[in-house]
Amino acid sequence: MSLLRPQDLEAIDKKIYEPHKEELKARKIFALKTDIPAGAETYGYDVFKRSGAAKILAPGASDIPLVDADLERHTVDIYSIAAGFNITVQELRQAQMAGMTIETTKADTARKAIAEKENRIAFAGDEKHKIKGLTAVTGIQVYAVPQGESGKTTWKDKTADEIVTDIRKAKNKVNKLNGHTADTLIITTDAFEELEKPFNEFTKQTVLEYIQSQRWFQRIEVLSDIEKQGIGGANCFVVLDSSPDVVQLGIPMDITRHPQEYAFPNYKVPFEQRTTGLIVRYPMAIVRGDGI
Repeated sequence: MSLLRPQDLEAIDKKIYEPHKEELKARKIFALKTDIPAGAETYGYDVFKRSGAAKILAPGASDIPLVDADLERHTVDIYSIAAGFNITVQELRQAQMAGMTIETTKADTARKAIAEKENRIAFAGDEKHKIKGLTAVTGIQVYAVPQGESGKTTWKDKTADEIVTDIRKAKNKVNKLNGHTADTLIITTDAFEELEKPFNEFTKQTVLEYIQSQRWFQRIEVLSDIEKQGIGGANCFVVLDSSPDVVQLGIPMDITRHPQEYAFPNYKVPFEQRTTGLIVRYPMAIVRGDGI
């Protein structure tokens, strides 16, 4: 019987830990929280609500203003994301006969499946397991975009100025919060296409280029996972402050290869990742714009 050799497993591991950049949208936007024990079933964290403000004291005054921070305890469950693949004994024989390691395309596919699920959970949640993604977290601001001069709210029916106004108003809902600045705009593929149309008839500059020239955001991400995540299945966009005190992505255990299982004629190679999904500490700094 052919056996999985150390060099075969090394090749698999190398492949599984080299994700493509486009698979890491959630990790590109959100800071990772990795100090949660992998064996935990839940993670609890406090959401702060500050009250009070400092003031200038008059000479000799002693009426120092008091501030407070109310703590509201939140708990999120921790879930395992798993995927694996089979390698047949004959595939091993063929690789060993050629003096090569086994083909790692299957490992690449398993990694991609886990990354896709991680992103889906982060942005759209998981209805079956009652996980709330970025677009459905309790307490985020929801902005119903107004009708344009066409009488419709959809960006394909709006002028460039109207689209820019929608984004600016959502951005300002974050920027009005003390200590917070919108740094990220997330849009769907269809919405991105609308940003590529000319800003006006007098310039070749696109709507996207105009927004970029204003330096409103550090990043603009195109993401299919937020499609139809608005109220009633409406398309939406999201503007947020992505700093760790607002939101993090919990990864108690990153992708890990478990011992392979053998049942003739296949080896099954399993992989697992543990995640909380998003940990949202200040939902008000997230704005979902519905109706585009």
